[in-house]
Amino acid sequence: GVYTQDESDSTSKVPGLGDIPILGWLFKNNTKAKSKKELLVFITPKILKDTLGSN
Repeated sequence: GVYTQDESDSTSKVPGLGDIPILGWLFKNNTKAKSKKELLVFITPKILKDTLGSN
């Protein structure tokens, strides 16, 4: 299979209040996200009859 992994970090804050030293963390929100995906490919064999030599 094929694996992919994504990570993202985002910060949102209240304008003005999020920039206040010491108390600014009260008005901020930090978000971290991770995702993993896997793509699987399945192959199924099929036996075919030989029709060329049957006259």
